[in-house]
Amino acid sequence: MRVVQMRVNRVDFPKTLGDMRGWLDRNNHPLVRFETKGESASINIKVHFDSDDLAELFRQDFRGSYSD
Repeated sequence: MRVVQMRVNRVDFPKTLGDMRGWLDRNNHPLVRFETKGESASINIKVHFDSDDLAELFRQDFRGSYSD
């Protein structure tokens, strides 16, 4: 399982979440697991995928990184 991590500004979080949902719908792939952790000015998002290939496409499109 691959985990893609990204950090977004709190103000941008709703739009980012909608963009992520649209991306997953277009790629016909349900989310395996989704986590958020809020900090003062930003929100850390972790998205878990069961497909390494799909995780890589998502990482590229959303400028994320792989989580440990």
